[in-house]
Amino acid sequence: MAQMPKSRELKSILDNLDITLLNIEFYTVGTEWNYQNVNNPYSRIYYITKGYGQIIHHDREYTLLPDHLYLIPCFTTVNLYCPKQFSHYYIHFTSRIPSGLDILSIFRCNYQASASDCRIGPAVLDRLIELNPGKELIDYDANKPIYGQLVDRAIQQDRDKPPANILETNALLRILLSVFFREYDQPHTSNTLHGLTRFDTVLDYIEDNLGASLKIESLAKIANLNPTYFSNLFSNLLGISPIQYINKRRVQEAQKLLLSTDHTLYHIARQVGFSDEYYLSRVFKKFVGIAPDRYRKQAILNHLR
Repeated sequence: MAQMPKSRELKSILDNLDITLLNIEFYTVGTEWNYQNVNNPYSRIYYITKGYGQIIHHDREYTLLPDHLYLIPCFTTVNLYCPKQFSHYYIHFTSRIPSGLDILSIFRCNYQASASDCRIGPAVLDRLIELNPGKELIDYDANKPIYGQLVDRAIQQDRDKPPANILETNALLRILLSVFFREYDQPHTSNTLHGLTRFDTVLDYIEDNLGASLKIESLAKIANLNPTYFSNLFSNLLGISPIQYINKRRVQEAQKLLLSTDHTLYHIARQVGFSDEYYLSRVFKKFVGIAPDRYRKQAILNHLR
């Protein structure tokens, strides 16, 4: 089979990207905006208008400054701090390809950008709010799962939305997301895009069978490759070994279940393909930085803007 040109790979993936807006609001925070080890199944974009704050992720500290946009990818552990006060627009969203993988969980990109340099102003965010009324965060009962409520509410709201509003919302979100890919390391991006296309059937199989036993030999057979060559090519293109990728996706699904159900750790472990809650806890802590039971409690109590 002829190899798809990389420009077509990029277009194919981005054309099929499903961006779902969960929350948007203009909000002012103070010193209460002080959170450690936050890690959510959705991504965030902040647009600062006044004051300043600080975030740390990917081993780097970012000072939140006016007229700047900031991206926190999904499944990223981040620390957040406000020394005094700042005003900002916040957007919570997911950006998934058909396999169910959120591209921001595997893509590298820039995490900050000058809004004015990208010709982005408050009018863009105000228009998104106008198109999506009722998308601000609401107070939740700390004893109830929150992620499931966010997703369910977003789905219900979109059902009642005019088609024109859906199209315009999607276009504006794509514009905002695009600014973080400007002037970025193209070879790495191209490799990742090629990997997502080259192994699309393998990734689909993994998504459909996360709860089952997944063997390298079986995945290599799907890709029509020798197991050793398959593992090396997968690692080179996607920047992560097949086993690490599988465990990462299992942990990500566990995160969603921890925030959207009241299932026990054992039940969640079995659902996502781990033999028991102890194995889940070991791998979970490696990727997220904290144990799953603590993650569940912390995420529910620290539902932040």
